[in-house]
Amino acid sequence: MTPTATGASIPEDIKSQLQETLDDLVRGIRHPDKMKAACERMDRMREENRKLFGEQDIAVKLIRETRDQA
Repeated sequence: MTPTATGASIPEDIKSQLQETLDDLVRGIRHPDKMKAACERMDRMREENRKLFGEQDIAVKLIRETRDQA
């Protein structure tokens, strides 16, 4: 497989949304309504994952392990 041929590519509509968001970010343009919608979407996804997989306290464990190894 060549470096440009991948099995899982980003859909074009998502790519264009991402590019638009990045362009706005570079220009310093903020869209409060889009930011709110994104936060709500992330909250829903987080809750769905919590229901599927339960509480995950792995970050605390990893931070403590890293700190203890230093």
